[in-house]
Amino acid sequence: MKDYPIEIDDYLSGTMSASEKKAFEERVANDSVLAEELKLQKDMQTIYEDQEWLQGDTEALQTEKATQLKSFYESKEATNIKSAIQEVIAENRSESKNKTFWFIGIAASIAVLITVSLFVFKDNNYDELYASYIHMDEIPSLVTRGEDANKLLENAQLLFEDKKYKEATESFAAYHAKETAIDPLSYIYSGIAYIELNKFDEAIAQFELLADSNTLQSKKANWYKALVFLKQKNKAKLKDILQMIILNKNNYKYKEAQELLEEIN
Repeated sequence: MKDYPIEIDDYLSGTMSASEKKAFEERVANDSVLAEELKLQKDMQTIYEDQEWLQGDTEALQTEKATQLKSFYESKEATNIKSAIQEVIAENRSESKNKTFWFIGIAASIAVLITVSLFVFKDNNYDELYASYIHMDEIPSLVTRGEDANKLLENAQLLFEDKKYKEATESFAAYHAKETAIDPLSYIYSGIAYIELNKFDEAIAQFELLADSNTLQSKKANWYKALVFLKQKNKAKLKDILQMIILNKNNYKYKEAQELLEEIN
């Protein structure tokens, strides 16, 4: 009887005859161990083949963890790791006729890649970093006193302070739609509210508007984008934006950007 790894490889590579394939599939249906090993190797193929990430599986892509891992596997460091692993696999495959050793090499390689990805995305560490760098007390209040106070803006900030972030974003959106002279601080509050709702694209859009505001506040946009990527645990984009910030010592949060880069490297 063939070893499981060899049979599985023959099955997935399409080298089995029709009768062998039928017999194998019948065994899979009745052998939980064989079924589990088949699933494992299929999963490994998904990672190593040059395909779209979980192509067509839109529900899986909607999870935060899938987004994080997708970002990691598309990053330069993951590409380098995968290239090195594939070179070893190709060498072992050509030099050895024993498919069992090739399978073991694949399994070891995927274990390394998974270990690295888990190391990169330590959820608690990223959450703690975000909490340590988001300082709402640094943002001036939008609330003003007197007859000229903008009630929409005041209401939006009050909702934000009550952590009613969904209602706050709706109120900020109404303010942005109605007014022509917009307080740029409102983009910061609105963007952070979207971060707290895990609506990262919407948060980035607010900070893009901040960057385009041509005000003193616009210089803060890159730092707040960095906070989006930190909360999102998107290491590749976080590193890119932090490296932009540290290009100039006069950039907003230059020192903090240096510290954060050291933390995530």
